[in-house]
Amino acid sequence: MNLSVHHWLGILLLSWFSITAHAQQQAVSGTVTADEEGALPGVNILVKGTTQGTVTDIDGNYRINVSGENAVLVFSAVGYTSQEVAVSGRSTINVVMPPDVQSLDEIVVVGFGTQKKADVTGSVGSIPAEEIAAKPITSPDQVLGGRVSGVQISNRSGDPGAPINVRIRGIGTAGANQPLWVIDGVPIVQTSNITVNTGSNTETNPLAGINPNDIQSIDVLKDAASAAIYGARAANGVIIVTTKRGTAGRTSVTYDGYVGVQTVPESRRIDVLNVDQYIDLQTEIGRDVTEFGGQPFVDWQDAIFKNGPMQSHNITTSGGSEKINFSVSAGYLSQEGIEPAQDFERYSFKANSDIKVGKNNRFTFGESILISFVDRLVQSESGAFAAFNASLNAPYFKIYNPDGPFGYNPENPTTVGEGRGENYVYRTDLNVNETRVRNKKVLGNIYGQWEILDGLSYKISAGIDYNVGDGFFYQAPVSFSQIGDPRLSLLVQSRPIELTTNIANTLTYTKTFGQHNLTVLVGHEETNFRFDKIRIQGSNLFNTAVRFASVASTLAAGNEADQWALRGYLGRINYSFANKYLATVNVRRDATSRFAKGNRSDVFPSASIGWRLSEESFFPETSFIDDLKIRAGWGQSGNQFTGLNFAFISSLNIFPFYVIGANQNIIRAPVPTNFANPDLVWETSTQTDIGLDAAFWEGRIELTFDYYNKTTDDVLLGLPIPAVSGFFLPTDANIGQIKNSGIEIALTYNNRIGDFDYSIGGNLTTVHNEVTDLGDPPLLIITGVGGGQTHRTTVGESLGHFYGFKTDGIFQSEDEIDAAPIDALSADRQPGDIRFADVNGDNVVDNNDRTILGSPIPDFYYGINLSAGWKGFDFSALLQGVGGMQVYNAARINFESMNGGNNQSTRVLDRWTPENPSTIIPRATQDDPNGNNRFSDRWVEDADYLRIRNLQIGYRVPSTVLESLTEGFVSNVRVYVGAQNLATFTKYLGFDPEVTRGFSFQKGEFPLATGQDSGGSPQPRIFQLGAQVTF
Repeated sequence: MNLSVHHWLGILLLSWFSITAHAQQQAVSGTVTADEEGALPGVNILVKGTTQGTVTDIDGNYRINVSGENAVLVFSAVGYTSQEVAVSGRSTINVVMPPDVQSLDEIVVVGFGTQKKADVTGSVGSIPAEEIAAKPITSPDQVLGGRVSGVQISNRSGDPGAPINVRIRGIGTAGANQPLWVIDGVPIVQTSNITVNTGSNTETNPLAGINPNDIQSIDVLKDAASAAIYGARAANGVIIVTTKRGTAGRTSVTYDGYVGVQTVPESRRIDVLNVDQYIDLQTEIGRDVTEFGGQPFVDWQDAIFKNGPMQSHNITTSGGSEKINFSVSAGYLSQEGIEPAQDFERYSFKANSDIKVGKNNRFTFGESILISFVDRLVQSESGAFAAFNASLNAPYFKIYNPDGPFGYNPENPTTVGEGRGENYVYRTDLNVNETRVRNKKVLGNIYGQWEILDGLSYKISAGIDYNVGDGFFYQAPVSFSQIGDPRLSLLVQSRPIELTTNIANTLTYTKTFGQHNLTVLVGHEETNFRFDKIRIQGSNLFNTAVRFASVASTLAAGNEADQWALRGYLGRINYSFANKYLATVNVRRDATSRFAKGNRSDVFPSASIGWRLSEESFFPETSFIDDLKIRAGWGQSGNQFTGLNFAFISSLNIFPFYVIGANQNIIRAPVPTNFANPDLVWETSTQTDIGLDAAFWEGRIELTFDYYNKTTDDVLLGLPIPAVSGFFLPTDANIGQIKNSGIEIALTYNNRIGDFDYSIGGNLTTVHNEVTDLGDPPLLIITGVGGGQTHRTTVGESLGHFYGFKTDGIFQSEDEIDAAPIDALSADRQPGDIRFADVNGDNVVDNNDRTILGSPIPDFYYGINLSAGWKGFDFSALLQGVGGMQVYNAARINFESMNGGNNQSTRVLDRWTPENPSTIIPRATQDDPNGNNRFSDRWVEDADYLRIRNLQIGYRVPSTVLESLTEGFVSNVRVYVGAQNLATFTKYLGFDPEVTRGFSFQKGEFPLATGQDSGGSPQPRIFQLGAQVTF
């Protein structure tokens, strides 16, 4: 009974408060306009001190209820100065929003803190949430290309979830060039450990577990003056990701999702010979396939390439007050590939909060946690590069055969003759081959901050990045050839586990005295990394329906383990006088477990200065220049990542290949794998940056310019060792120096004409890469993917440039052949063969005539950003491109070699014949006796391109309409259509000029031999339809 009374009393009290509050409500309406311009839609209006708010509609109109005539309304919008207006009993309030010139009060995230954009003296690029949201991407690194000067991205494959190369200001090392990613204060260790060990294509993007929809901003620290605070890990730059957090205001729930479809444009496919053309070519080189004349053409690219559906759904709720704020989100992404056996699926969850307690809110506690589950299906090794390999099939080779295994047509001489027949639809069937990589990620950070005194605060944070992989590989006991014996069934399961822990303590002192502003930061950071992996392999499964290693006749197991630790002490001083003289000094001392005692510690200093000339008294007040700042910086940062974590000692591995005794028993035994190098030290990058930031005509034009010069000393390089030594891994050593220099320009023009606002922006980066030292005597490094000799690294040239023969036309007669230099690499030269240049002029063409053919490092890259809005409609577009880049089109050798059973590109229809002498394509031969297909400039192509990376058109429903229809329940609705990779403009002849290889299993990315197109999946064209709804 008492409970019932309390229940009803509670309801009556709540009703009374509600009625009282309603009785005191006062309606206020009006129009918000831009200074000297038209109506301003999308302005946020909040009743100060409450969570009550609204936004203006497309005509700038608003309506809001306030409690009492003393309420204050806060008007805010990006690019405009916030206004606070007292109601004072008025029912109509019109507001004019003045522009926020260059957004000088904008906050950018730097290492272990934040700074006002106006006070930054280093080179920092930023990407806000609105440029990240609603894009059909799987990971945050995909958003960088073309948006920030100095940053280049290249996709290793169009396969969903595949790794992406991110480079900041060129290539500065011979190993991995990926920058350090810091997500909500937690540094991410990027490795290639989450694989199945059955092929490099199983390597998954370490950032694929991060939902881009959860990101509030991305800040890129490009120069050493900005990045040196991260010391030993900052040589390749630093990218800081801040996820969305709650803010004071009413609690909102937002749905953001889209559906889409992925395709491969016809323009990016390879045109191949039809049946008649193929038979003519085979006959010309002496292979008889005439019996297949009249057979229908089988389009193998059409059989492999498919329309891949894609969908993303995200729900976020956030809110808060002056004491507490929170944000919780959940997301789902599904992306099928454009080829069989490609799939990516992710479930994600994120939550964070900030709580202020104590007198005057002197204590703040908070946490951020991200949990994701990724399931990625990839093509198995025998089915990899499916579209490329299938395109080489004889054009009459059929896909299906009702009497064949699983209904497929196996590789059979009776159905293909002397032509090629490899059924990649069969090879990519999940009943035949299945390779999956699953990963569970927990990324979390918890912090506490104590404001000890006014201006003095202490912060401690603890972070964790925990990854548990689950690799699965299965091959069925089938034969791909009708005349071959079935292979053994095989199953591989692996469980890699990575754990990174991070603890940071910082003490910050901020003081303003007169016109002096001082901020001092000191801190300590400790990072520990551990990796464990167990792998089980079972062969000859006696029940293939049960895909567990336990049902295998033969079992083998192995395990790996690794760990390292890093400890750093850091400090920073920021000083400004009169908001016009700026200075920043950083220093960090790091110690690592990766080097021997005596070499483990090093110091990384940096300093930068800035001068805001526009704040000087002599600067004319009537000038069209609103803000002008020049800056300069110098600093050092390091790289500790060698091929082996403990390269200063010789490591052991267990091998089961030793034959011992009279009975020739095979035993397992330990063997040293590498020469120890106790003299290894840090790779040190020294960088100088000179820059300028300016804004003109009330912020309509913004300009940023930088000149950078980066030198990397003591380059960590893996030196190959002769096999007779008994070692099979390269030995790491500090050899050489690499320089990168160039300029960066970013220019943006913003304007508004009545209801129409628009923005045009662009950025350009140039890179000059040069190896300036390779020891004494200098090394000559010749490398290549798959053991080929296609790349060279030498002093005075760019890292890993292409190195081969130059062509000099085609021989037209025996007289030309007799008059030409001797070709020591040719078994027989005939009219129609390629003439190779005698570069050194010794009248003999041999390996000494190989020369530089180009570089996979672009001379420049750029981006163009366009946006516009009109009465609720919005438009955005991103164009991205590179120039001065070459690619080794290894796939094209297979399409134009004309010396085997492969189908060929239609380009070979223009091959040399006595009737067609005016061509650059040589004659068709059976065995290529002249070596026409040797590595030469014939296969190195200019790969410049301009790509419409993203285009989106949206419409936002007016708030007055939503208010009328939903009575305030729905505050925002935006619907949009978009496209990713809409068009690519290039002369490149392969699938995709951006999708290239260059890796080794020891180092992940391998810059000494990059830029090779082996026929990987191109990036798909994606069309999407989406909506954003806020409740």
